[in-house]
Amino acid sequence: ILVNFQYIIKSAEEGVAITVFFNDDATEEQKKEIGEQLESRDDVSEVKYVSADDAWAEQVRNVAEVPRKALVRILALGNDADLLDDSFLKYGEEEGFVFLKNDEAFYIMTYSDNMNDAGKFQVTFSNGDMADATLCKSDSRTGFLVFRIPFTDVKDATVKDIPQAALAGDDDIELMDAVIAVGSPTGDYDSLVSGMITSVTGTMKVADEEYGMLTTNMVGSEEGSGLLLNMAGDVVGIICGRQEDANSSVIRAIEATQLRSLLEGMANGDDICYIGIHGATISEYQVENLELPDGIYVDSVEPDSPAMAAGVQSGDIVHTLDGQEIRSMDDYSSTLQSLNRESKVKLEIYRRNSYGTYVNVELNVIIKEK
Repeated sequence: ILVNFQYIIKSAEEGVAITVFFNDDATEEQKKEIGEQLESRDDVSEVKYVSADDAWAEQVRNVAEVPRKALVRILALGNDADLLDDSFLKYGEEEGFVFLKNDEAFYIMTYSDNMNDAGKFQVTFSNGDMADATLCKSDSRTGFLVFRIPFTDVKDATVKDIPQAALAGDDDIELMDAVIAVGSPTGDYDSLVSGMITSVTGTMKVADEEYGMLTTNMVGSEEGSGLLLNMAGDVVGIICGRQEDANSSVIRAIEATQLRSLLEGMANGDDICYIGIHGATISEYQVENLELPDGIYVDSVEPDSPAMAAGVQSGDIVHTLDGQEIRSMDDYSSTLQSLNRESKVKLEIYRRNSYGTYVNVELNVIIKEK
């Protein structure tokens, strides 16, 4: 009968504590009636009244509590002292987060365009503890950097209190799902914004990779960064300033599930194999209606790249790499990262000839690291 109210009942030592969340359309008469009924019960020890808006705000704060503790600030410093103020030259300050915490160390990821030339990195944890960090790996294609801080370099309280922000295990985010943005999505440090997913079809293309982008209805900043969380508190997206639509005012994030293997490999210092192809998966619709072969369409080839040296051209369609069939950008990138740097492999493409038909061309490409 009481469609305007939601009850959350919590066991108490003496009676029952009840929180009543009033919807916006609840009348004062309804509030008074339900209040009198609950407060008159002998088995009720406490009744708390909260509006629907306040209830949502509290839920958002609770969900974001642990991921916010995983946020860090990273200061990049040079090795040479500035003669004017006798301090280290600063290469910038970025926000990052602990994405992995094992038995020995914290592993931290950040995004930056200008940290690669720095000689020293200093991390400030959310509890104020500071430590020098070692760069495990940087990826110039994405702008991602991964750092390591051993537990021996921080306080015992930091090891105990600072968690990792768990990356979502499943790629099951859907339109209209509620999400939370933490970090600096609005440009201000330690921001907290909630909203919903409005699109799951965006992409961010880098050399040899294509990442899915999540678009929200939350207003953000072009310089924003941080994490996009689902209502379980898992990281479903990583917010960074690198967006296809630089004029967009909404928060967008790279799908976190696609970044898991990359970040874990960077933490281990693994090579990031590079050929230099910017491509797109050819869809079933394009195969059926445009009579295109299966594979990935080469949008462009980076200058001075292994792909350019091998003779790959815009408009080619890659369908085999090192003997493995390629039907999507995911196939292509996963196969590429399974190869060894400096190895010479066969790349097969379809190329349109002067008659308008596609012919198979075999090329030899040497795998490099960007």
